[in-house]
Amino acid sequence: MSLADIKHPVLYSTMTAVAYNINTKYYGGLHYLWCTPYFGSDFTSPHFTVPPSSSPLEIYNTIKKEIEGADLHNSKIKLNRMGIRKGAGIMLKAGKISAEEHNEIITISKVAPMQQFKPLLCVISRLEAVPYYQKIDVKSKANPLSHEYIVADLPQSAFDVIRIG
Repeated sequence: MSLADIKHPVLYSTMTAVAYNINTKYYGGLHYLWCTPYFGSDFTSPHFTVPPSSSPLEIYNTIKKEIEGADLHNSKIKLNRMGIRKGAGIMLKAGKISAEEHNEIITISKVAPMQQFKPLLCVISRLEAVPYYQKIDVKSKANPLSHEYIVADLPQSAFDVIRIG
């Protein structure tokens, strides 16, 4: 289902503070977000929404717990570090950043302390996100029935950032 076809007025995503700051500094305040019209997972509903690995609430809580517990075996923060590096490679290849900026981003992703990966909840206007929508292949979704979307080069003006407790 296309993002233009869904009825929910907002989409949700979770990003880290370090990713947000890299997007702001190096990518002109444009953001790449995996998002969903569901804040959390509802396993009791017959209508499948998203599994925990794609739930903005679950992702937020997992990152928060990894930081609070000083978990050196953290998984979400490690995935975020890798995602930042992958994104920098894509931006370099597309000519949107220089080799020097790419190297800076790689270094930031490797040396930023765990506390800088604080989770941020993004609440995105669906209508404003439609022009930035990219279809996700069913094989790339956390579950083939889940409602997941990508918005790329989304300006900060199209969403709010919230910190939960």
